Amino acid sequence: MKIGILSDIHGNLPALEASWDLFETEGIEQVVCLGDLVQFGPYPGEVIDFVRQHDMDIVQGNCDRAVAKGRSDTGDSFPNIHWEQLARKTLQWTKDNITDSQRKFLRKLPSELRYQIGSRRILCVHGLPGKISSGIQPNMPNEAYDLLFKRNSCDVLVLGHTHEMFLKGRGSRMIVNPGSIGGGTIPGESTVAVIEIDEENTTTSVCWHRIPFDIHEYEKKYKAEGLPEIFLRCILLGRDPRGEWHTKVWRQKWAEQ
Repeated sequence: MKIGILSDIHGNLPALEASWDLFETEGIEQVVCLGDLVQFGPYPGEVIDFVRQHDMDIVQGNCDRAVAKGRSDTGDSFPNIHWEQLARKTLQWTKDNITDSQRKFLRKLPSELRYQIGSRRILCVHGLPGKISSGIQPNMPNEAYDLLFKRNSCDVLVLGHTHEMFLKGRGSRMIVNPGSIGGGTIPGESTVAVIEIDEENTTTSVCWHRIPFDIHEYEKKYKAEGLPEIFLRCILLGRDPRGEWHTKVWRQKWAEQ
């Protein structure tokens, strides 16, 4: 069985459409979205409508939860206070630009999804199990990864939130992060993962795809909506807007030029 995994769309409709087209050509049998449909990007309502109209399972991300519950922040931390204030303004814009029906859809999204394929138990979450605003760390002790499998009764843990592609194997078990559809993982491109499980011998493999999308269409829409220019530059440059890359003054000034 081939499972397409996407995460962190963040209001990027052109990237979502391009990723869906790839899944169709790859013969994907199940699509799972790990949340954060909205926030930062200029197409929040359009992204919600797209996922509602297409056959995919979706978990709730921290940005989805913040918008659905009318919160003033998403639970993300920003080392740069100026960018934190811009993120709050963007969150308010996002809340103002979706319908009540779309907000209700976000509110009803589950916090996790579980699948059983052969003997393989798969758990899909946004951040960490039970911690929606936390992300997996690449330098954790192996015992910490083993504890995640044990406490959450899974063999394959699939998660997003960090916008970084990640794979950790522990024997026959693995943790997978697909990266981000619209959060600035790679300049002008999305990343998705495809997990393939042989139901007879339960072997599991994973691969990633880099997917170009119409960055000019995205930029045009973004500027038309008057959203903070700096978050657009994050998409163009392949930078996570929450990341520490902009904490030094010279980097912030360069990014905001």
